[in-house]
Amino acid sequence: CLQLAKAIEGTLAGPAVSLADLVMLAGAHAVWQCNGPDILLRIGRPDAPGPDPEGRLPDENSSAALLKANFADKGFSARELVALSGAHTIGKHICWTTGEEGSPRSGCVTRPQGNKGFGGPYAFDNTYYKELLKKPWTNTKDSMASMIGLPSDHVLPDDEELQPIIQEYAKDQEAFFKDFSAAYVKLSELGIR
Repeated sequence: CLQLAKAIEGTLAGPAVSLADLVMLAGAHAVWQCNGPDILLRIGRPDAPGPDPEGRLPDENSSAALLKANFADKGFSARELVALSGAHTIGKHICWTTGEEGSPRSGCVTRPQGNKGFGGPYAFDNTYYKELLKKPWTNTKDSMASMIGLPSDHVLPDDEELQPIIQEYAKDQEAFFKDFSAAYVKLSELGIR
């Protein structure tokens, strides 16, 4: 983002586009590059003077109730929580040591293609929801099963309010894309000037 910020410095876009804008635009572009929806965003986010306070994002070990409360505090519905969680469909597991920064863990094993267990690491689709309903992390015959997703993913399909939304998105990718796009735009506009 810093390279892009330097590239637009001195242009008409320079004063209008913040680093926060570039981060949100990069996220929307990544979704599109992975065959997800094309998300149109406004610019005008202020750059934060420092890091976010602790607890702004829910902990990865949060219960469904805590996730819903955290998102509700920011004005998001349970449906928007489930839609935004669908972003976990893309990405890869990376194994790092805790003691030596930048060093791969010796003997580290990753899932096939390095994915998190929700389909291909570069495919933005509704596989996340299909896999949530299967609960592959409970497979006792797979030694890597617990590495599929985050604990906060695991609690979603067991919640009475969230499960019907997950079932809908598992069946209807277009509904997921539509709701994800709207929720991402809403997320991107928190704090916009």
